[in-house]
Amino acid sequence: MIKFVTKICLIFALILGLASPASAFWDSNKKVYYIALGDSLAAGQTPFGSIGKGYPDFIAAEFKEAGVLDGFVKSYAKSGYTSKQVLDDIRNNVTIGQNAGIQAELKKATHITLNAGANDLLRQLQIDRTTEAVTFDEAEVQKAMAGVQQNLTDTVLAIKAINPTAEIYIMGYYNPLPHLPAQYQPLLNNSLAVLNTIIEKIAEASGSSYISISQTIAANIGYLPNPQDVHLSEEGYKAVADLFWTFMNPEMPEKPAPEEPKEEDKEIPVVYWEGMVLKKGQIGKLMIDKPINLWTRADGKLKAVRVLNAGETYRVYGYDGNFGGQYSVGGGYYVTKMDGYVNYKTPSKEKLKLVNP
Repeated sequence: MIKFVTKICLIFALILGLASPASAFWDSNKKVYYIALGDSLAAGQTPFGSIGKGYPDFIAAEFKEAGVLDGFVKSYAKSGYTSKQVLDDIRNNVTIGQNAGIQAELKKATHITLNAGANDLLRQLQIDRTTEAVTFDEAEVQKAMAGVQQNLTDTVLAIKAINPTAEIYIMGYYNPLPHLPAQYQPLLNNSLAVLNTIIEKIAEASGSSYISISQTIAANIGYLPNPQDVHLSEEGYKAVADLFWTFMNPEMPEKPAPEEPKEEDKEIPVVYWEGMVLKKGQIGKLMIDKPINLWTRADGKLKAVRVLNAGETYRVYGYDGNFGGQYSVGGGYYVTKMDGYVNYKTPSKEKLKLVNP
């Protein structure tokens, strides 16, 4: 797996040059031509089988409201599409809908969103709908993972060969089967983590933006209202679009930092702990091990602010069990407790008493 990802990175480096990180924003004076590629999530399939608004529709609406939308095409996003089918459409220059064909549309695009790979894996799972037992062939799952890696790599290269200047945003996936028994959730979440790592590495190597959505969906199971279906509600698609928009919105502050609670006038001693000065109200610190969302809360829901990067450290002022368990990092901002993504430490009780008498 590691060797294959390394190979992908080398391919991109040789063909594209050392890719710099994708720009999060666009010039608000320029018009946007937006193309959505992908499977049923891009197409907008509902939890009950019909086609409605997918996340691309909400993104396009944001561009329109900003007064910059010049064109929007999502006819190349199809329910059931695998990563190979997305790639084949580009290679074969298919025409779907009233447009000039996929290659001509991609050539005009300023912004392209892409999601593919989940169907490749879901087809390897056998689910008994009576007992809800999950079985699979591990060799076939690994083969499917390798196929996703190759197909997504080739898809991004094909897009860049047609249009080297378009901004590309590649979406990760969520656990589509949270309603299955708890004994199968580790399997599903581990497979999801591998798939998302593949997608993230391809985005990183190609200079594209990676959009993580797994935490947002996991925090609100209501986004998956039909236990017999893997698709999001309209509210779920809107939440996904909001995550894309944090990378696309030109008016978004570049990096809003959590504000620390204001200290009272009462003088407290200066107490050092692990290279930082403890603040009044602080109970510990949170170190970011992997990219993870920073959240605010409003009306009983979470709203993503930005992605915190590995290596960043934040003071922690509280913890509660809401939304799966979250640390308060001050200023109304929260970070979800997720093993492997964050590392929480707390000072001794004696030190805490000095700053929190």
